[in-house]
Amino acid sequence: MIEIKDLLTISLITLALFFIHQFLILEIFKNEKPPLISIYFFNYSAVLFLLSFFKINLQYKLINPLTSFVTLTFIKMLSVIAYFIYFNNYEDFDVIILVYNFFPVYFLLLTIEILNLKKSLNNI
Repeated sequence: MIEIKDLLTISLITLALFFIHQFLILEIFKNEKPPLISIYFFNYSAVLFLLSFFKINLQYKLINPLTSFVTLTFIKMLSVIAYFIYFNNYEDFDVIILVYNFFPVYFLLLTIEILNLKKSLNNI
């Protein structure tokens, strides 16, 4: 039940943030619109993957929680690099505007992710 509540909380925060962000983008960047759906989908799915795998690891004790966190964070960082390489090479978006719109979302969801992990680790 706690996992469903956490998932719902993360989903609602992400959705609300998306609509606020989209409204601000429409007001500020009228000519150059970043790929917000892609940014939010990437960050949301990365957080869900990391939290799901981390909670599975805690339940089945596959590897040490710290090792799991470091490994998953490394995979997440590599996927962020691949994301930016893709948009730099294959899409017609200004990378600077992409960075300005990507990292506030990334850090906000990272904060939620860390708070959720902290809560999970306190329950061990």
